[in-house]
Amino acid sequence: MLYSNPEAFYSTWDYLKFDFALKATSLVLYGIYICLFLLSLYTLSRRGSVGTKLLIVGSCMMAILGSSQMALDLAILNVDARSVEYSVKLQKTDSEMDPSISIDQLRLKLQVAQDVVFALNNFITDAIFLNRCYVIWDCRKKIIVVPVLLMLSTLVVAVMAGVPSLNTSARTACILGFALNVVLTGLTAGRIVWIQRKSASTLSDDDVTRSRCTRATKIILESGLIYCVVALFIVMSFSINEEWLRIGFGLAAQLMNIVPTFTLVYVGLKNMAEEADSAMRTTGFHSTKLARSVRLLPAVAQLRRRSSVGVTLHITTDEVDRTS
Repeated sequence: MLYSNPEAFYSTWDYLKFDFALKATSLVLYGIYICLFLLSLYTLSRRGSVGTKLLIVGSCMMAILGSSQMALDLAILNVDARSVEYSVKLQKTDSEMDPSISIDQLRLKLQVAQDVVFALNNFITDAIFLNRCYVIWDCRKKIIVVPVLLMLSTLVVAVMAGVPSLNTSARTACILGFALNVVLTGLTAGRIVWIQRKSASTLSDDDVTRSRCTRATKIILESGLIYCVVALFIVMSFSINEEWLRIGFGLAAQLMNIVPTFTLVYVGLKNMAEEADSAMRTTGFHSTKLARSVRLLPAVAQLRRRSSVGVTLHITTDEVDRTS
């Protein structure tokens, strides 16, 4: 194999190796997300609460957009590999591809499509967090006015940033996304803490409710912190170099789906475990009462046989408990 320019080969090969490593990491995270997505469908399908169908639809939309992003990532990787091949081989040129389009043009179109899908995926994820905040605030529309404006602004700016001809900075979209996550996290977690403190006297003897409020606050703060850290990392990466920026967007593309899906799975499995434990306690209580009744049946029969006046002896379940 003959190479026209060894220096070009080494520079493009280093870029391609970094691209392969980044996509491999994205594939691992995507595999984790798919497992969480299937578990979320299982837990959500077993819930009968209001809003479950909406969460299922949102989860499916995130899965479709996340899978589309992964497919576009692999397509861009394939184009990059072919670009490296064509840049170092004497025998092959761009003319082997479709004559109406070059490799650079193809990559640009794929990149624009990926940016648009990324913006839509982020919008769906934010909509799920917004719905959670809306429900916690007793469906008060005034509370979500500012988050909705931030969501729409983030979506519009992110889509515009994906189109090179519009000359819109993606940093602006990241800053808006950071502000949106801070607002949603503060409103949601703050509301739960306020409810918990206001109802402290009522919940003083209810360990289950109090632990659920504490767990919900921790989950919201942790998920919001992850989003804010990733968004801040991307904003700072604009001032460092392209490699750090690509790492930030690669992590954001997967974490934006993993975090809310993990929350759904964690809460769903926790609630299922608590319901199963409660059911077992109830079943065990009735089983104990039944067992005690069964143990007393021979004694009851014997007392009936010994009754000389024909008085029928009845022992109720409550009486069994009192005698045991």
